[in-house]
Amino acid sequence: MVGMVGLSVYSLTQAGAQDNTTIQRSSTTLPSMNMALALPAGFQAKDVKADSGVKSGLVKLTERAVDKGDFNRFLAELSVQDRERAREFKGDQAKLDGIIGDIRTAWKNKYGKDLDINDKNLVFNDRFSIVQGEVSDPAVAINNWPVAIRSGEAMTAGSRTGGLSDKQAEKEAKLTKGRDVAVIRFPVGHNLPDMNVSMIHHLPGFWRVDVPNDRTGEQMYNDLLTHLTYIRDHQSEWPADVDDGYRMVAHHAVAALYGVPMTMTRG
Repeated sequence: MVGMVGLSVYSLTQAGAQDNTTIQRSSTTLPSMNMALALPAGFQAKDVKADSGVKSGLVKLTERAVDKGDFNRFLAELSVQDRERAREFKGDQAKLDGIIGDIRTAWKNKYGKDLDINDKNLVFNDRFSIVQGEVSDPAVAINNWPVAIRSGEAMTAGSRTGGLSDKQAEKEAKLTKGRDVAVIRFPVGHNLPDMNVSMIHHLPGFWRVDVPNDRTGEQMYNDLLTHLTYIRDHQSEWPADVDDGYRMVAHHAVAALYGVPMTMTRG
């Protein structure tokens, strides 16, 4: 049985053309992640040497979330089908850049250095669990991938396939037998819940984030705008340690891709 903890949840909502995203607090109860991290049915656990590549992929995702000039570079860290779908939407880059500029200036003032990760193993340390393996049964795997962002939560078939048939979705996702995959768990923190992030291997040596097929580029843009705005507006809550600061940005970047709201533990 999954344990339960009381949380106050910040939900992401769209607030009109002049202010695309705002943060609205509501209250709910969410499952805690007491469940062991494991690959779902359709996959076989196996050492595919994923740890270093997964962490490198998250470094690029984190840094590109706060780089000016190209939202598309952030989307480049998605799996191929997710990236192509998301790039159909063109957001307001200037609006993102203004917030990013404020974050980078404040970052330099607080930490005395630019927002560039030097040591992925210090940032994504042993608090980040990783399971890895390969596709063993594509027909089963497509119904279980990507994994639910929070353990114990169910995902609908529509969110996995985006309205495609299982066969079409399987082809689009390229979940062929033997394809390497990994799941990394972000621990709770930074006013965000713990999260399971699904990653898939792309040749020659890249690991990219896989999100549900019903996630659109517009949703990702609006949610990234919301999360970056939150980071900028809550500088007093930034961690004292720079590596934990990088974890904070990474946590919000991943939350934006999956549409995860911000939470604050009640006690």
